[in-house]
Amino acid sequence: MKKMVLTMLCMMALNANAQVYAYDTWAQLPTTDLYDTQTMNMALAHAEMRARVEARKQALFEHYANQAIDAFHNSQWSSAIYFANQALETSYYNGDIYYLRGYANEQLGNLRQAKKDYRKGKKYGCYQATAALQSLKARKKRR
Repeated sequence: MKKMVLTMLCMMALNANAQVYAYDTWAQLPTTDLYDTQTMNMALAHAEMRARVEARKQALFEHYANQAIDAFHNSQWSSAIYFANQALETSYYNGDIYYLRGYANEQLGNLRQAKKDYRKGKKYGCYQATAALQSLKARKKRR
């Protein structure tokens, strides 16, 4: 009986501490409105900024890719590799750019790097890179 009374008193004491009284200084925590116009405007501005950054990265990729292609057609292998690296640093991956860089590396005698680039070009769907990789492997077997 003593145990039961003791447990009831403990429970009552715990409940009494957790209650809010009429003249207590407790106040409800402030909440934010999810549809607040300032928050929505900030989200729209952030989305617009991200879109501008993506458009800038795309334009930068196209600029460097065009310069790499021009250097490739002029047989300037070092310049082609440099501009292909710059284009790929923009985080836009293109199988043709990997093929171009691989071919330039092959012309300079960097066969290991050329093989890596051809594999990445094949991964991104460039059929020329697939053919060049097979050709490189066949040439290596003949040696």
